[in-house]
Amino acid sequence: MNIYNKMYDDEAYRAEQFALNFHWPLYGILFLLAFVKFIAEKDIIGFVGMMLLGSCLIYNGVLAAFILKKKNYIWIRYISVTIDILLLTFYNGLDTYFNSALTPVTTATLLIYPVILFLAALRHDRKLIAYSTIITVAAMNILFAAAYPYFDRSIADKLICGDLLGQFYRSVYIIMIGILIFSIPRIIERLLKNQKEIFERSIEHFTLAHHDVLTGLANRRLLVDFLDKTIALASRNKTAFAVIYIDLDGFKPVNDTYGHDAGDLLLKEIAERLSGVVRESDIVARVGGDEFIIVTGEINFGSGAELIARRISMIVAEPVLIAGNSVSVGASIGISIFPSHGSDSESLIQKADEAMYRVKKSGKNNYAHFDY
Repeated sequence: MNIYNKMYDDEAYRAEQFALNFHWPLYGILFLLAFVKFIAEKDIIGFVGMMLLGSCLIYNGVLAAFILKKKNYIWIRYISVTIDILLLTFYNGLDTYFNSALTPVTTATLLIYPVILFLAALRHDRKLIAYSTIITVAAMNILFAAAYPYFDRSIADKLICGDLLGQFYRSVYIIMIGILIFSIPRIIERLLKNQKEIFERSIEHFTLAHHDVLTGLANRRLLVDFLDKTIALASRNKTAFAVIYIDLDGFKPVNDTYGHDAGDLLLKEIAERLSGVVRESDIVARVGGDEFIIVTGEINFGSGAELIARRISMIVAEPVLIAGNSVSVGASIGISIFPSHGSDSESLIQKADEAMYRVKKSGKNNYAHFDY
């Protein structure tokens, strides 16, 4: 999966979780307020509010089952927002009918509409924001239109918000909030794209810092890190592993005769062959012009390393076709074994290097252990 898509999906899931979790205290507080209204004022609206909000708490629990299973269905968003808006409007409508026709212009619950729009914005869905804004403005104005003929003019005329102009301002306020938060998904997308670019650059920098540019193999820095971890693991498990130092025999004549480009092609071919010898849990590193190191995990002391060394000798010796010419090189190979030949990275590399040079001096194209 594309890293951007994964980050976007993860962020959308977290937004759904936040909206879900936010509804618990939102519905819970409103339920308590309705309860107080019912108990303290003996107001039937409080009881109705308790029933509505209790139903919403149950519904929120049903949504939780979907969201916690990461079933992020689009319909969940739209139903959730619709229920929030209609619930709030229905409650205000009941308050208007039973208590005061001025409820649509005076109730504090009008402040909850922007909260609903903000929750919609967190879901990274601009269509949902537009839908929520339109439904909110429509619901507020329908309720206002229904209540306006019954306003107590002696009170409404004294309110700066109690006329048609005041309702127009309220509608514009909600629309402006909707326009403002309409940009939130775009901002989140831009931030995620920036994160993606930073992540990709960090991967690129890591690759350049830990891999050989020509062959793509690990460099000495990554090799030492790998060795340190392998030593720690082998020490805990009481197992052995080998460090195999390889120097190509006859590489310089190829370089001198056919040029550096041919030499680079040869090195890349040898690197690919060496990578095919080892397991995924092992590592192949280029540590010099024509020098390579292989670290193999969990071997049967010397015999396992010798088997790998013989395979390396065979694959390296196979001819390589470069610019229409068949060229061949050999390999001088030195082997050190953990823990017999050292307990740290540098000593194991050094002793494998010494064994390799002994092979060089004694005729090349062979392998040897550090101690024999």
